[in-house]
Amino acid sequence: MANTTIAVQQLYVAYFSRPADVAGLAYWTGVLNTNPAGVQQASAAFAASAEYKAAYSQSTNAGVVAAVYQNLFGRTAETAGVNYWTDLLDRHLITIDNVVTQIAAGAQGNDKIAYEGKTGVSVTFTQHLDQSFEATAYATGADANQLAINFIATIKDPLTAANAADPSTIDGVISHIVADAGTHASAQPAQLVGNAPAYTFDGNMA
Repeated sequence: MANTTIAVQQLYVAYFSRPADVAGLAYWTGVLNTNPAGVQQASAAFAASAEYKAAYSQSTNAGVVAAVYQNLFGRTAETAGVNYWTDLLDRHLITIDNVVTQIAAGAQGNDKIAYEGKTGVSVTFTQHLDQSFEATAYATGADANQLAINFIATIKDPLTAANAADPSTIDGVISHIVADAGTHASAQPAQLVGNAPAYTFDGNMA
């Protein structure tokens, strides 16, 4: 259970640079608990999601690769890395979900520290959405995703990860999200990756 929770949070960080919402985490951990080898298929679904397309529809392949480095590691990508992955994408030798998976798997040194820090804080963040109005505010608030993105973007090294992991810091961000959305932000349904009605996982996602 713990490993699949981390795997799902890694996907949210990599593709959206934010923690999972409660419903999305429950849905995708259920998928991976049933099919532990399905991370790549889940990754493909994230790459095809409306949230991902809205964020990167205007980007070139080089821009998308650069964003992956920023989301994963909180830094600007080196030119050689951007050129390598962009060339493979341009020649249709690899898809973006494979790029994300391989860049993440190859993280070393400070990159690994930053990625693990972002993931660890994301795990705690979603755990702290333990009141229904908090979960609803995060899932439906107009600016909720951006507030969470801004928070996760502060994590770049062990110090900033430790600061972000402080429970009072996380609760403060959640309080901001709740206040921004309105205390009872339950009128609109969540339109998020992992919302079960939006995905029918049959093992054949391309």
